[in-house]
Amino acid sequence: MRSLLRRATLVVLLASVLALVAALPAATAGASTRGPFKVASTLDGKTVLPHRIHWVALPTLPAAQIKEVDFLIDGKVAWIEHGAPYVYSDNDGPHRGYLVTSWLSPGKHRFSVRAHAADGLDAEDTVVARVLPPPEVPAELAGTWRRAITNTSNAPKGIGIADPTKTPPGTYRLTFDRRWIHDVFPCDTTPCRFNPNTGGGGELVSDWTPGASTFVVRGPVTFRVAHDTDRLAGWWCWMDGPSASYTWSISGSTLRLAPAGGHDACAIRGFIWAGTWTRAG
Repeated sequence: MRSLLRRATLVVLLASVLALVAALPAATAGASTRGPFKVASTLDGKTVLPHRIHWVALPTLPAAQIKEVDFLIDGKVAWIEHGAPYVYSDNDGPHRGYLVTSWLSPGKHRFSVRAHAADGLDAEDTVVARVLPPPEVPAELAGTWRRAITNTSNAPKGIGIADPTKTPPGTYRLTFDRRWIHDVFPCDTTPCRFNPNTGGGGELVSDWTPGASTFVVRGPVTFRVAHDTDRLAGWWCWMDGPSASYTWSISGSTLRLAPAGGHDACAIRGFIWAGTWTRAG
């Protein structure tokens, strides 16, 4: 009888332990305390993208539980954010970057946001949308122009979240094409590389809309993850501009640029751009 009672007691204890383990799976090391999460984006529901749009990822988890959010275009990572709000092409306070589609070929593309949670779970949202071709550039303006600026000591300070934009003396190059306006700063190293101390060797690409005698310039065209040592990285002033209108006129091989109203709200950009340029090549 005693043996049977002891066996019954062991069975009851074992059943209790198994029930307790089954009821507390989240207490084990590394296990998740929640179910799967989701992520959405401001591109959801769109089948055709405009030339310029805010692209923001919206995970359902609190920011403290999100490790990283990747923005992918056609399966390739084009931007990475580590803190909320998760905005393509960066953000700072009221300033938010844009997805500018001018660098993409016209037609359908895949736009994905992939959120990585701190506990290892991922969530992804994908939109397939069509991109329209950017406007044509007037033939006489298209191509590369150069301008020598021998003294930049009186240049206004740049603004933005990074160090003020540095503009070394030397020959600047400006290229107008359908994707963007491409700035190339003078090189002061051999071989040429970006010099963070002087700004030498830097390159910027800016969103724009060309016209017959005027154009509008805005913030950057972001098309890949950039690193501090990259020559092509960053932007004039802020990631969202400010925008400015410029008039342009050409006489022979000379281009004259002037900000409308005599002032560019991004003063350092106006300092470099306003004046005369000579056709390169």
